[in-house]
Amino acid sequence: MKDKIIAIILFVLVVGFVVLNTVILNEQIDTIYQGVSALDVEDKDATDKAEALFGDFCKKEKYISITVSHDDLTNIEDCFVEMIGHLSVNNTEDAKVTKDRLTSFLEHLRRLSGFTIDAII
Repeated sequence: MKDKIIAIILFVLVVGFVVLNTVILNEQIDTIYQGVSALDVEDKDATDKAEALFGDFCKKEKYISITVSHDDLTNIEDCFVEMIGHLSVNNTEDAKVTKDRLTSFLEHLRRLSGFTIDAII
């Protein structure tokens, strides 16, 4: 009887932590995604805003990396660095393309970290 109670408690704790982790991940990824989506690459302060978003991502990456594939995080970092590079030389066309790739990677990350069959597989 004691074993069953311990098993039930552990099961509830694991499920609770998984749900909590998913909620926190979705909130953090949504914040970054909304910031990137709202970024206007033709704005004269776009480089500073992109660097601030990248800094925010780097802070959140420490927690996100616990449960998310490092390949996905590397793709996002690469896009941030590439976009900041394009913005620093006023190459808005390439910055737009990189921003679109970045939002696509963030959407992919959000989809994989949610309650979906893709996240389980």
